[in-house]
Amino acid sequence: MEQETFQKLWFGYTTKWGDSGFDFNPIGNFTVSEVLEIGRYLGVPERILSKPPNDGLGGLTDEEKMGIKYSEIEEMIETGSTNENAKEKILKMYNNSKHKREKTPTYTFERTNYLVKE
Repeated sequence: MEQETFQKLWFGYTTKWGDSGFDFNPIGNFTVSEVLEIGRYLGVPERILSKPPNDGLGGLTDEEKMGIKYSEIEEMIETGSTNENAKEKILKMYNNSKHKREKTPTYTFERTNYLVKE
C-alpha cells in the first residue's frame, strides 16, 4: 500500500478497482507523516521512505500533478485549514470524489433468498 493512502482516499486521488481496490487497509486512516514514522520504526530503508510518491505515468510526482503538497492535505485534515489555494483544490477534489468513498450503488428488488436459512 502506498505511503500516502489516507490523503489519497480522503480527497479521491485514487483509481477505483486500482490502488483503492483492497479487502484490508491497515494504514488507511494514517497520514503520510504517520506512515513514514511507522516505516522508520519498522526499519524501512530511507531510500524507500524518501521517494516522492507518483503513479508511474507521465514522469511527474503526485504533488506536481495535483498542484498541492501532501503536507497541505495533512494540514487541512488535521486543522481544517491550509493556504487558500491548496484549500480550494482539496475541497474541490474531496467533493468531486464522494462516489469513491461510498459503497457501489446496486439495484435492489424483492426476491426470495434461498441461500439464507431463516
